Amino acid sequence: RARNLNESRAILRRNFGTVTTHGQGIWWLANKGHIEPNLEPAFQPMLKEFAELGAFALKTDRTPGAEIAVLLDDESFFYETIKNELDVPAIFHQRLVGLPRLGAPFDVYLLNDFLKGRLRPYKLYVFLNAFRLDETRRQALKKELRKEGRTALWIYAPGYIKNEPSVENMKDVTGFSFVGNEHPWPSFMHLTEFRHPITARLPQDLFWDTQSHLGPQFHVSDSTARILGEVVMAQGTCQPGFAIKEFPDWKSIYVAVPNIPAPVLREIARFAGVHLYSEKGDVLAVSRNLLSVHTVSGGDRTFMLPSTHEVVFDLYEKNIVDRNTNQFTVTLKPGSSALYFTGSMSLLGQLG
Repeated sequence: RARNLNESRAILRRNFGTVTTHGQGIWWLANKGHIEPNLEPAFQPMLKEFAELGAFALKTDRTPGAEIAVLLDDESFFYETIKNELDVPAIFHQRLVGLPRLGAPFDVYLLNDFLKGRLRPYKLYVFLNAFRLDETRRQALKKELRKEGRTALWIYAPGYIKNEPSVENMKDVTGFSFVGNEHPWPSFMHLTEFRHPITARLPQDLFWDTQSHLGPQFHVSDSTARILGEVVMAQGTCQPGFAIKEFPDWKSIYVAVPNIPAPVLREIARFAGVHLYSEKGDVLAVSRNLLSVHTVSGGDRTFMLPSTHEVVFDLYEKNIVDRNTNQFTVTLKPGSSALYFTGSMSLLGQLG
């Protein structure tokens, strides 16, 4: 929450950078009792700058460049309770906390768009809530996913409901064998295997949980799977809950507890071959010509670009950061936001 003008500016810049890198538009709205940005005199220079930078952003390459697709299934909502005990950690918190801080951009789609073959190829597919899949959608999912070395990240109960709920339905989609437990419980996850590429860089004291009574609960029971962590279920029972299986044409990763933290997502993305721009846990949003970062701690940052660019330009500070490079280093102030252009001098010359 913003407590002063500088923090308000950082948040507005963060929001502007996020929507600009996604090729979207933005307008300013305030509730009663809050500062309305377009009426606050101190914000006028910044809003003028946003208008200029927004016009410039329209000239950049705005085609999606992310290598991670996050898939949301609107049909599965009809098969959940209305208590939000599942959707808050699995969707709301996952999209606001873990995913933006993993160090690589991601695109969000409806699951049905993926099933209908409308998406370009991605390296990592994150299935937030693919809980209910009929036979037609199951076959479409397998056709689109199981090829080209793609990696799937499944969370909690993928494919659990077909006509009737069953763990065999989950196996059909993910490739893992499962055991179900109908007793709701606020489960949490801890790592147990640190020799796999996904967990080798992670600390042994990393835990995450939901604080929600999820039910039913699931754990992996599959001798052919590599177990990376355990889910702590009812009354302290520990069962395999973080696992991976590699198939000839694709890879399958299952995590029983939603709201996966950024460090775990980062290592899953690295394993899937996703390019990481940063590993510092800042909020990151990237397009092919723009890189937006919001930091709490501040400090020295090195950003790795997927290709060499003629110039890196700080769009807020109005200065050249580096030239002819595929990485650049800057020092960020605590509680600040930055927006960088990465591209050609000729395109930069069109900045008003």
